[in-house]
Amino acid sequence: MSKNIDLHLHTRHSDGELTAEALLNLIAAKNISCVSITDHDTFAAYAVAPKIAESLGVELIPGIEVSSVDNGRDIHILGYFCDTRNPEFLAALDIQHEHRKDRVRASLEKLRNFGINIEYESVERFCAGVSIGRPHIAMAMIAMGYVGTFPEAFDSYLKEGACAYSPLEGLTPKETISLIKKAGGLAVMAHPEYTNADDLIPMLVEWGIEGIEVYNYKTAKNVKKYKKIAKKYGLVETGGSDFHYEGTGLLNKQNLPYSIVEELRARLS
Repeated sequence: MSKNIDLHLHTRHSDGELTAEALLNLIAAKNISCVSITDHDTFAAYAVAPKIAESLGVELIPGIEVSSVDNGRDIHILGYFCDTRNPEFLAALDIQHEHRKDRVRASLEKLRNFGINIEYESVERFCAGVSIGRPHIAMAMIAMGYVGTFPEAFDSYLKEGACAYSPLEGLTPKETISLIKKAGGLAVMAHPEYTNADDLIPMLVEWGIEGIEVYNYKTAKNVKKYKKIAKKYGLVETGGSDFHYEGTGLLNKQNLPYSIVEELRARLS
């Protein structure tokens, strides 16, 4: 039986629903052979995940999804095969965490103008790790009865252009790619259709990305487009479910081949 992979997964250490242990047990139950936990701006899951994955017979590739910023746009960069204890990277992520806190506070201040009064501590209770963000605001809004669903929270208040949206400050894509490379890893552009920054791809290539996430549920309508871009720039076509919540049916849906991992590993210097 061929080995299949999922290189984009989130746990409670960022904005996922499951602990690293619960996620990896689900992965094993779905017969996925190789995965990468790519929490937003943190390697925290890797304090426990490697031993759990080994016990389950699941190959685990160290990963992260960094929320970089280019002129106010969120440009998410995936890093694979990184040294999760690299001091320079960890120091940069500590600063990133402070920016995340500031962003949440700014959005909460805007929400008060619309009669939605939520204290920072109430949002913090929904964040199991250090990467607090808009999903945790949405969780608090739902819990306190201000909205009924995640889509309502984002569409009405939190998404870009909505009344309580606050831009994230932080690492630039160039800085992010440099940190990933210094940590021995490979940089990949995440969900390019969702990011809507195709104009930046030539610069990302110049700065050193090695892949682009062609296969992601957020880019399912434009696979051919991004395959063409990958071919043009000599990028590895990577993919994953971008899994956050159990019950979404995303795991193992794409049936991505292990050859993607082999292509990435071949580019390690």
